[in-house]
Amino acid sequence: MLRRRALSAGLACVIALVAGSARAEEVLLSLDYQADPGLSGCPGPDQFRADIVRHLGRDPFRDPAPHRLVVRIGPTGARLQGRVEWRDAADQWEGERTFSARNESCEQMVRAMALATAIQIQLLALASPPGNPAPATVDALPPEPPNQPVAPVVTVLPPVPRESRAGVEVGVMVARDLGGAPTSLAPRLAVTIGRPSALALRLAVSGFGPTTEVSAAEGFAQLDRLLATLQVVHFFRRDRRLQPFAAVGVGLQEVHVHGISANSALGSAHDGRVFWPVGTAGGGLAVAVANGLFLVVEGEATFYRPAVDVQVGTVRAVARFDGEGFFGHLGVLARF
Repeated sequence: MLRRRALSAGLACVIALVAGSARAEEVLLSLDYQADPGLSGCPGPDQFRADIVRHLGRDPFRDPAPHRLVVRIGPTGARLQGRVEWRDAADQWEGERTFSARNESCEQMVRAMALATAIQIQLLALASPPGNPAPATVDALPPEPPNQPVAPVVTVLPPVPRESRAGVEVGVMVARDLGGAPTSLAPRLAVTIGRPSALALRLAVSGFGPTTEVSAAEGFAQLDRLLATLQVVHFFRRDRRLQPFAAVGVGLQEVHVHGISANSALGSAHDGRVFWPVGTAGGGLAVAVANGLFLVVEGEATFYRPAVDVQVGTVRAVARFDGEGFFGHLGVLARF
C-alpha cells in the first residue's frame, strides 16, 4: 500500500513539474466514453473525467471542443482491452493509445488510462506554443525546440486493486440423502474470511428450518437437522461477472428425532439425537448483480458415518441416513 501511494504521489509530481516547466497552451477536448456493460465494477465517464481533472488540476473538457477523446473498454478473449483515440472537431483521426490487461480489474485499468491520458494532455499542451493549436498527431509529437526542457518519459504502472477480505452469504439449503431420509429445506448462513482469488475460509451453518416429519401406522417422528462446516474456498475469474468457485472441508451434522406414538400402550414419546463428523466437497457459480453483490448457486456432496435408521414404534427404518448426501444452496453473497 505504501509503495502504491508513493508511486501515485511521484506521478502527480511529474505532472506538476511538467506543467511548471514551460508556458503551456491549454488543450480542450470533449469526451466520448463507453465501457462494455457486461464488465463488473467498471467506472463510468464521470469517474474517468474526474480522475483526469484531479491529475491535471484543471478541467480540460468542453462541448464542443477542438479535440474529441474516444474511450472504449471491453473484453478481448481472456484479456481486458482499452483504447483512447484522439479525433479533431471534424472527426478526423489524430492518434490513439491502447491498453491491455489479463489480471487487472476494469477499475484498475481505467485509473491507469486516466493517468496516462492526463500526462498526454499536458505534454500536448507543452508541445504547442502559446496561441497555436495543439499538434495533430498524438502518438508522434514533434521534437522539442533547442534549449527547451525535455519532457520526461513516464511509465505508468497500474495500482493493485484492493481485494475484498470478507463476505456474508444468506440463503436456503436443500438436503437430500442417498438413503431413505426425506428431503429437507432450511435457511443457511455463511461467513467467508480471506482472499477469494487465493484461499479463503468459509464457516457455514445450515438448519433451524421447518421440521420434517416421517410417519408410520404406529405414529410419526419429527426430524430437525443442523449442519455446520468449515471449508477452504477458491474463486476463479475474479472481477468478472461470472465467477466459478470450488470448496472442500469438514464439519459436524446433527439430527434430532422426536418420536410420537399413536398407541399409548407402546409407551410415551422418545427423543433421539445423533452427531456425525462430515466431509464435504463441492462447487458453484457466483453471478455479479451489483458492485460487491452476487447471486450464488452451489452444489455440495457430504460424506459421514455411520448410517442411522429412524424408527417409529416397532416399524424400522421409517427414515434412513445412509452416509452420503447432496446439498444444494441458493443465496446472496455480499463482499466487503
